Amino acid sequence: MLKRELEIGINKFLLNKISEKIIKDFGTTYSKLSFTDSIFIIMLLYLSKKDNTPYYKDTIFKVLTNPTELSKCNIQRKKIYIYEELLNIIKEKLANKKILLNQSELIEHIIIDYISTPVSDYTDNISPLYTMIGYKNKCMQKCTSNSVEKIIPKLNLPTSEITLIDGCCGTGSLFLGLKTYNWKNVILNDLNPLRTNFLNVLKTKPLKLIKHILEADLTFINEPNTKNPKLSEFKTNIKAYKEKRKNYKKVDCNEQIAFEMFIVQCIDKHYIEQADKIIKRVINFIVAHIKLQNATITQTDCLKYVENDDTSKLLLLDVPYIGSEDPCGISGYNYKKFHKNLANSLLSAEYKFLYNCRSSAPKSDQRYPKEEGEHIMKMKLGEYFFNKGYYFEKVHLEKDTELIISNIEYSDRQFQWSNFDFNIL
Repeated sequence: MLKRELEIGINKFLLNKISEKIIKDFGTTYSKLSFTDSIFIIMLLYLSKKDNTPYYKDTIFKVLTNPTELSKCNIQRKKIYIYEELLNIIKEKLANKKILLNQSELIEHIIIDYISTPVSDYTDNISPLYTMIGYKNKCMQKCTSNSVEKIIPKLNLPTSEITLIDGCCGTGSLFLGLKTYNWKNVILNDLNPLRTNFLNVLKTKPLKLIKHILEADLTFINEPNTKNPKLSEFKTNIKAYKEKRKNYKKVDCNEQIAFEMFIVQCIDKHYIEQADKIIKRVINFIVAHIKLQNATITQTDCLKYVENDDTSKLLLLDVPYIGSEDPCGISGYNYKKFHKNLANSLLSAEYKFLYNCRSSAPKSDQRYPKEEGEHIMKMKLGEYFFNKGYYFEKVHLEKDTELIISNIEYSDRQFQWSNFDFNIL
């Protein structure tokens, strides 16, 4: 993606307000951000909004405080370097609404939109950044968000006194998909060093990663003879990285590995994502960064977080499913022992939790006919969760059924599994 220089006229009072709001939303480390990077962030935020604000010619009155500030003598000329393709996407969005603006007017419009938009409008319910099974990720993300929203009023505590923990967070989809709450603490944990590294790069070096992806020559994706060697190189690199750091406790911040991991996820599948789809994903990185600012990222066994060390916590668990550990889990980890220990800990939990699991037979296990596979899966779940007083909610996907298991009743869609003949599919 190419950059080009623009010279625009901008009201100096808007410049001050940009700086103030960026520091408020992103923190004091952004106080010395260049004007070019400020506009870059604002462009990304504008494109990330689920419903962009309508354009009105008098919209500047919303953010200025005195008519004298509108004087032409307050206009300053500024040079910026922008990604032309991002600018064209914004122009296209506006053109679809029959809004035609010159460059200065367009930049002014997105600045005013940013200044007048609460940060939660960006950070509420962020779509998955990195998905292996898109429909499943989005569906479980939405259902988890709805469940958390219903649970919070039943906790009899303000969120400012509750610690949210995602014990097996992947690349943060469940947390990012929630509304924006003022949690006491947020802990995102995963054993996979590739995932924790990706999250940490988003948290600490988002602009570097975003620019790296936007400036990369992604035309290699278009042809197998250029895609396959590059894909093989990236997969070799991330496999070696994962093996090297699998026993590390310290979370890394390797931008190149985060880049390669992200690109592999986008193109190493049946429906290969082209550059335009990849750009749409990357646009959301900046809002994810805002939401990750106060999160602690850890790389340890999630059993650490199921202990009754803090009853004022809400624990989310989306661990490798029973029967699907080989394709989804960490190589060499004893998952049979893990599932047993986890079930025992949850049974005595004095905090509230949401545990995602699958009641459908795993697709990766082809040893049994469909009905036998479903019965075996039901037996495995029953060993840990049948008639234990838990509340279950079914989530129907395209071909599978997921269960959200909890120790709190929050919805009339939940049921208690006390009759083994009950259909959990």
